[in-house]
Amino acid sequence: MNPHYSAFIDLGKTLAHEKGLSWRMPLDETGAACDGVGWNLTVVAGDVPPPTYYLRDLGPDAKALAIVNTERAERGLTPLPRRPLSSAWQDLIKAAVAEQLLFKRNTTGHVMQNIARPLRVVATCVEKDPWQLTVDDLRLAIRVGKAIQATGKLGDLVVGIIKTVLDAQHICDAGPLYSSLSVPRMKMKSAIKAKHTWSQEELREDLEARKRGERLPERRAFWELTRIVMTEKPRTFMDDLRFAAMRSLIVTGMRAGEVALLPVDWKRERTYMDSKGRPAGESGGISTSLMLRHFAEKQQEDETDSRVLREETQPVPEMFRTLLTETLDHVARITEPLRATLKLQCETGRLLPWYSLDSVVPVIEIYTRLMGNPFWLKIEREPFIERYRDGFDPAVLAELHEYQHERRRSGDLTLDMAVYQFGNRLKTAMLEGETSLCFRHGDGSPVKLLDRMEWHATHLHVGELEEHIRLTTPTKVSDLTPLPLAVGSVQPWEFLFLQPKRSLAEERNDGLCDVARYMAVNRPDPTFIGQALGDAKNLPSLFEKYGQTDEDRALKIESHMLRHLQNTELFRLGVADTIISKRFNRRSVTQSYEYDHRSLAEDLEQIEIPQDIEIMLGEKASTVARLIKDGRASGPIVGAFLRIQATEGDAAAYEYLRAEADGFHATPYGHCLNSFTVDPCPKHLECFADCRHLSATDLPEHRQNLIRLEGTFKQALETIRARPSTSIGWKNQLEHAEKRLAGVQKLLATPPGEHPFPDGVDLSLPRPRGVLDD
Repeated sequence: MNPHYSAFIDLGKTLAHEKGLSWRMPLDETGAACDGVGWNLTVVAGDVPPPTYYLRDLGPDAKALAIVNTERAERGLTPLPRRPLSSAWQDLIKAAVAEQLLFKRNTTGHVMQNIARPLRVVATCVEKDPWQLTVDDLRLAIRVGKAIQATGKLGDLVVGIIKTVLDAQHICDAGPLYSSLSVPRMKMKSAIKAKHTWSQEELREDLEARKRGERLPERRAFWELTRIVMTEKPRTFMDDLRFAAMRSLIVTGMRAGEVALLPVDWKRERTYMDSKGRPAGESGGISTSLMLRHFAEKQQEDETDSRVLREETQPVPEMFRTLLTETLDHVARITEPLRATLKLQCETGRLLPWYSLDSVVPVIEIYTRLMGNPFWLKIEREPFIERYRDGFDPAVLAELHEYQHERRRSGDLTLDMAVYQFGNRLKTAMLEGETSLCFRHGDGSPVKLLDRMEWHATHLHVGELEEHIRLTTPTKVSDLTPLPLAVGSVQPWEFLFLQPKRSLAEERNDGLCDVARYMAVNRPDPTFIGQALGDAKNLPSLFEKYGQTDEDRALKIESHMLRHLQNTELFRLGVADTIISKRFNRRSVTQSYEYDHRSLAEDLEQIEIPQDIEIMLGEKASTVARLIKDGRASGPIVGAFLRIQATEGDAAAYEYLRAEADGFHATPYGHCLNSFTVDPCPKHLECFADCRHLSATDLPEHRQNLIRLEGTFKQALETIRARPSTSIGWKNQLEHAEKRLAGVQKLLATPPGEHPFPDGVDLSLPRPRGVLDD
């Protein structure tokens, strides 16, 4: 044991003690917490469930152990049993979790998935204490981690844990170890793939020559999503909510979490008056504007609580006012019954607040409350399903409920088959002693389970039923915890996109979910938006459900791409960066430029030149003027222009530029700013041969030419080296090809607008005369 390990464990113990956690966690023979809970990380961090994360397994990782034992069996060794990890490893895992969660304030999901599990994988693969680890031990753990997940993600997390925990805290005697691993890391979604590494097919498909274009949605995916949410008819209540959320994302450019947590009280209107107190619209202005109230993300400052919601408003453009208002008002109308249920549950603390605790309720009535299925009598369903899906009006559900009761009062007692199945499952659980619940008569007396059940006359005790639900089906318990604000809190029923929890009757069984009577209500979170766009592999996306062709159904999009798209379009339309930054709740205009993916041509369009000067210059010289003004061009012409502008003024400088307008050339490899009026190109268009007048671009055509040249020079070098010689000509050939290849590769690596060879020889100047010249 080394002092760094001991100090880290002491830090973990101190952090855990401050939160009232017991460091000693009693474990069973497999390494699981004896109380089944261990550390409730969600509660410790002060997060609001769902989801809830627990640290309660300090045994070996099951999948890693299976791989290790398979390899041991192949070597003739005894398999390792499933037992608790050594106390040293248990302490390290607990200390790392405490430090990452309570000191670095990372999220509970990140801590469990990216910290605790990789450490357990390492502990499973080695039979050493943490401070005794070597490079070979860690390479074994990385290999096992990659074998567990086909994507290699877990192996990459093991590599990350070596860097962020073992090396950062100097746990290992032989450390630091990360630099010695020589293991390539995975590229995340945000990693930018250099275009010079793309294949010809990829370049051909990349029709939009934009900066960091991979952060924008694919054109086909964006327009297909727009077609679906604007023209298709949603088939389920949840799809109706997803359509509304997608429309809101497209119109507002908000983050998925901001749209998911929109409050029902979202509408804010501002009134504007002129200096005389009259509506500004009468004086040529705008009398009213619509603002969207929301809870903005990423607004916290250093050392502040990231869980606190921060209220902001976003202006709604007049062209989108009607669309957004109709969309969100429709959502508020169809979710109103869920809101009423959730509010009643929060105020009473009950699961079934419509009934007193000591009352008994018929099974046929409680069935819809528990399962969400509004059809408890055997009737013709299709007319009601079609009418409800036409607009998801809750009044149709009330009419359906009353229609079934009328049929029952008229003597129709044939129940739907699903009700019989529900009752028989409960009866089986009672007979096997899995619940203390029992069926009762209308007067409250118990029903003998061995008797034939008359389901239309069978009742359940409400108090017993609530206890049964809390113990056996906690997933049917509504989300009742408020979310904190900087001052006060937001109650769950105050959110707009409330959803029925696990509405299997509709989502799985192609029926309806009675949102007016269903007891389980879910507070919205960003996952329902991500799932709609294709994040969940086991759930169909909107593309899969509503796409018209196989290609459409295979499309996918990330919600954040819509934010990048709107930001870029606002830049392209000439909106000021300060306005864009304010719209997206940013503190600096620099952040907005991280979302700017315009092409060079679109950038130049936004650079203003006085109209009279632009007419005088013409198209070509105006392009050069914009390049100079934006700092994207340099060379002898640019130098002379700036010198004349400083000494003689703008008029003389622009007049000089008009005369030298041919100094801007679009070459096959980039932009050239050298005048060829008198002499031809001294490089013979070998711009990549250290020409200082060349400036790089991000145009696909230029990239294709350079990639083709790079391949040609590589083949030439291979041919030259395959025929070695001592002659001067061979060496000159080799040196010529190597310099050209280096120039091409440097040009490919140069960002758009910059000069790959700023220190190259100025070929616009006359060559110095030598002693042998005439």
